[in-house]
Amino acid sequence: MNIFSTLLQRGALLLALGWLAPAATATQDIPAIKPPPSAQLVYRAKADVRGMSLDGQSRIDWSSDARGYELVLETRTSLTGVLLLEKSEGGFDQYGLAPNRYHARRLLKSPTATVFDRDAGEIDFAGDGPVHPLKGGEQDRVSVLWQLMSMMRARPAAFSIGSRWSFFVAGPRGGDAWTFEIKAKQRLRSPLGELDTLHVAYLPDDASSTTRVEVWFAPSQDWFPVRIRFSEPNGDFIEQSLERITRK
Repeated sequence: MNIFSTLLQRGALLLALGWLAPAATATQDIPAIKPPPSAQLVYRAKADVRGMSLDGQSRIDWSSDARGYELVLETRTSLTGVLLLEKSEGGFDQYGLAPNRYHARRLLKSPTATVFDRDAGEIDFAGDGPVHPLKGGEQDRVSVLWQLMSMMRARPAAFSIGSRWSFFVAGPRGGDAWTFEIKAKQRLRSPLGELDTLHVAYLPDDASSTTRVEVWFAPSQDWFPVRIRFSEPNGDFIEQSLERITRK
């Protein structure tokens, strides 16, 4: 599977899950999350696919207030134009972000919608796939990094090197569990200058056939992800570097 097929399946900035880590259980004294301020993020994307170099751009629009949030992701490449458009919208509860709907429109594919039906207590996927029980903390493929980032902003000391954070991720037609590991503190050169970051990696169950995802969060930039890298087992990769933050 090439890197662009993976992006079409997984989402360019990835991911979505639900909160399973016992160490991250919220209490009345420690909030589950501290969402970042509303902002637009623009990323420069570079890829190497079967020896061919490609350039592109991703944009994330994040808005939130006391009523809820909206998160929109658009990814373009010079070769494909709009490669992926995803949207997550919802509210907040004791677990953190609480998506209500996840929309995805991928190149050459029909739009899909995943509904988090909180009255019925289930997640309804596009097509004829079986529903999944909604127990609390589940995310979609767009909201997950914002859930993880908001957890870090609320309790940074809990995210020690080597700790792991697991979630249930809902995509267009189903979901599964994802685990992130806190790898290291790193100083990066970026379009925004040199930044101290926390390097986090998604650990797939089958590293021989599944995309590896690495994210570098920058505390000095409201913990926004300043670098995201998707690596394929065959050596293909795409890397996104944050170029600009416009706070709303």
